[in-house]
Amino acid sequence: MCVTRIADAREIPVAKKGEDVSLKDDVKTLLENKEFETLAEIAKDKQRVVRYLLSFLYSTDDLLHWRAAEALGAVAGRQGSDNSDSGRNIPRRLIWSLMEESGATAWPAPEALGAVVSSRISVYPDLAPIALSFIEDPVLSRGVLWSARKIAEKRPDLIADSIPKVMELLDSADATLRGHAAWALGAMRAVEARPALEKLTGDAGALAIYETGELVHTTVGELAKSSLRELLHA
Repeated sequence: MCVTRIADAREIPVAKKGEDVSLKDDVKTLLENKEFETLAEIAKDKQRVVRYLLSFLYSTDDLLHWRAAEALGAVAGRQGSDNSDSGRNIPRRLIWSLMEESGATAWPAPEALGAVVSSRISVYPDLAPIALSFIEDPVLSRGVLWSARKIAEKRPDLIADSIPKVMELLDSADATLRGHAAWALGAMRAVEARPALEKLTGDAGALAIYETGELVHTTVGELAKSSLRELLHA
């Protein structure tokens, strides 16, 4: 096992050639510790890191899955800052999976794509509408709505045309979709959604949203109230 030194002088173990299992374990540990920027730094020299992050997207551990998506955003954001085409490799791969594979196979791709776009919005603005274009697929909707929230926190204008489709999901029978839609609309500055959000303030439907590296348990009603507060300043 060799050691890579990064800017903050911490020592991060990186696998030598032939130590794929060890490197994958290192990637998992860094995800568990929310070391997203460290993963981005290591990925500059170890492309296998991206491969393992893509595999962790399919984890049955929901938190690990979401952290892998966020880490891919950090990696693509770092690559995009180099003003090279390499930063497009990750989003290209995600978009390909969404276009070519069935929803059952591509289900984790929307949130990863949203994490990529929001990580460096100035580099990937053209990908924002693409990330929202899969909203009508019920298998992909949760990830698309999460992406809508993250992208809109940076540039709501890029996905303003998707507001009607997001609003439609406020009527979903699935509390996870209702809640994510309500959460997204606040960041999207969708003032036209106020009446519909008001109707949801008493909705006790439970769900978890991924925020700041953790799964936060909440209700549809609480998310609707939060978005209404945001819209007061829209």
